[in-house]
Amino acid sequence: MAGAAVAVLPTWELGREPLDREETIGASGDIYGLVCLFNGGTTLSPLAPLRRDLQAVMETTEGWAFPALVVLLGLLACLGRRDPGVIGRRVVGLLVLIAVIEPLASLSSYRRGCGEAISLFSAGWFREAAGGWGITQLCLVVAAVLVFAASRVMRSVTGDESEESQAGMVWRRPVAALVDYLIVVAVLSAVVGAAWPLIDVGFKVHMGAGLLERADAYVFRSSPRPAELAILAGLFLYSWVQHALWGRTLGKRLLGIRIIAARTGGRLGAGRTALRVLVFPLLAFVPDVGLWCLLVGGLWILLDQDGRVLYDRLLGAAVVRDRAKRAQPQT
Repeated sequence: MAGAAVAVLPTWELGREPLDREETIGASGDIYGLVCLFNGGTTLSPLAPLRRDLQAVMETTEGWAFPALVVLLGLLACLGRRDPGVIGRRVVGLLVLIAVIEPLASLSSYRRGCGEAISLFSAGWFREAAGGWGITQLCLVVAAVLVFAASRVMRSVTGDESEESQAGMVWRRPVAALVDYLIVVAVLSAVVGAAWPLIDVGFKVHMGAGLLERADAYVFRSSPRPAELAILAGLFLYSWVQHALWGRTLGKRLLGIRIIAARTGGRLGAGRTALRVLVFPLLAFVPDVGLWCLLVGGLWILLDQDGRVLYDRLLGAAVVRDRAKRAQPQT
């Protein structure tokens, strides 16, 4: 309970002090591309959209007190005779993951509105990342320490560690999704940057708005624009084709995980894979409720016997370690 009390402090602070929002960079004739002022020769890092979208995730996470919910659900899972050691690792993993999202939003920062981005892994980048740590991260780390200590105390004396192979899976899935996000952004950047001058030499392509806010503004809250629809279609095809053929995207391949049919251990199938892609990642683009639904579905791993998220449970899918000897559902 102490961990839940500490974890809810970021939401309390959020309610007292509204978040400062950056204005979306835009101009007349703006189309979502991944080159900033392309004809002027200056570019903005592909990490800029990621920054905006991470901010949106953080706002939803803190606004709905998800860190505290993670701790409380972990407690309920332990009371339901689940292994405290396993549940404790999952809760700690989720809290640490939430803690690092906000500093990651400083991976790219604007200079003079739309100019050069801070180079990745440069001294300035490390200063930006370190400067992103504050009271929110401190509270979440303290909550993680309290949960870890409590889980060690509550750990079953039987020594049953049947789910030990799941260690590390809490972070592998979001990191794989992050890699896929950057790949999609980089591909769109190359395509738009190379093709658009052939269409209109005088057109300026702007970058800076995240994929989530672009879909919100130009797909759901106004007449859909072809560029944004093309982005959503490209994202769907990127995820669906790879999952249907190989059970994993490039990001999952890098992290050593794949999607399988939970009952047979084989491929999920094109139909169920398409439904899964419509839920994740495309559900995230639905304004107001999309991110919230995905976060709630993600919390299901604390209650699920096999450690699966809710939509995987409903679709009969499971995410497994690629090098696992036995294909068992993973978180």
